[in-house]
Amino acid sequence: MSFQGSMFGDIIEWFLGRAGDRRQYKRRSGAFHVWYSDGTTEKPQKQGVGLEISPNGLMFIMPEPIDRQEFNLIVRLRELNIPLRVKHIRGDQVQYQGKTWHRYMGEFQGIAADDWDAIIRYVNDEPELDRRKMQNQEPNDKVDDAYRLLPMAMQQKIVDMLVSANKLDAPKEGATPLLKLFYGGLVKRPGQKPAHRFNVHSRIKKGDEMMAYDTRFLIGEDGQITVM
Repeated sequence: MSFQGSMFGDIIEWFLGRAGDRRQYKRRSGAFHVWYSDGTTEKPQKQGVGLEISPNGLMFIMPEPIDRQEFNLIVRLRELNIPLRVKHIRGDQVQYQGKTWHRYMGEFQGIAADDWDAIIRYVNDEPELDRRKMQNQEPNDKVDDAYRLLPMAMQQKIVDMLVSANKLDAPKEGATPLLKLFYGGLVKRPGQKPAHRFNVHSRIKKGDEMMAYDTRFLIGEDGQITVM
């Protein structure tokens, strides 16, 4: 499957002409409460301080180190306690209140869809809405148009990869998958052909709760798709 030449180029030009499809998630800085749990107990075991949050990750500090690559957090934004499953991306140490604290940057691995919507509103400084009205909210059609612009074979491969990763319900025949797609720009790779980064926000129903996920894909001009 090859997308070299005008076909793939025209698709990228279309994305470049739409600021919304090049969206990088906004971040909001400012202290907020964070509690850590290693998952062995229902009660949080350590309290820290959140420093910055976006719809796909956060930065926070803890007085003691976290020795896990994935862990559970609860963050308090406004009047909401939001449970998160977080993957450790990188960390260092900083001085806080005269002591050495451990600073972590993490990406969300699991979050309820209505909580993801609440983080969007918090980051954008928008008023809170009735949470019941936000449940099971579907991506808007304007962004789905971007997804449908991709060649059918590429659409199907992205859907299959998300379904296999348990981040998306397999759509019924003729139905639009429950996802949003954003163009993230060109990625130059040493010794390899350039690729284009796409961010896909998908949702899947687990039990009675809708969960939200963000997945980064690299799509080469030869049509090869990999997860970042």
